Amino acid sequence: MTGAPSPRLDDGGPAKPSANKRRTSVLLREYIAGLDKPYASLGDLRDALGDRGFGVLLFIFALPNLMPVNIPLLSAVLGAPLVLLAVQLTYGRHKPWLPHWLTRQSISRQNFEAVVSRALPHLERAERWLRPRLIVLLSWTGERLIGVGLLVLTVVLTLPIPFGNWLPAFAICIIGLAMVEKDGVAVLIGGAVGVFSLFVAGTVVIGLMHAFFLLLAGLTGTG
Repeated sequence: MTGAPSPRLDDGGPAKPSANKRRTSVLLREYIAGLDKPYASLGDLRDALGDRGFGVLLFIFALPNLMPVNIPLLSAVLGAPLVLLAVQLTYGRHKPWLPHWLTRQSISRQNFEAVVSRALPHLERAERWLRPRLIVLLSWTGERLIGVGLLVLTVVLTLPIPFGNWLPAFAICIIGLAMVEKDGVAVLIGGAVGVFSLFVAGTVVIGLMHAFFLLLAGLTGTG
């Protein structure tokens, strides 16, 4: 018999477009529109975003650090799962794993909508520039190297360094979106921002240490 070929098992048939065919901003809007609970849990959000895996989770956990809010220990709390994701990426996992207690964590729908609403215009502008290019940088080996760099950035992000959290978070957001869109150029840009953030953090730490030793010398009369 002739006719249209049967759908292959690995294609999944003529199903609706996969998550990877749609922008992250679209998926976030759809998730909020379909949210029928007074809260948004990390597990539900992960499932709604489909198979975007590491990139989306890196973006989600790093994004709150860019918001103009002063929440004590925010970078440390959100930095822990970022470190976990970076370790898994370095190790070579194909899909991210999160402990059950973490997937059950939730935020009120109102607060979640407020954060996403403020982030979406910036995200949509960034998505206009993102497209598949220099994909070799996002090969299996490339992602392992990216994981090593992200591990350094996430560790710095968790440290209580004055003015040292914004730039690493920004770099992680860029790299996360670049991984989603398979944009090697954006990976390089995020990496450059990450290197600069390490320079800034190192300068701040050295300055604080120098000030501490000067203060100590003044108190002990050895200066």
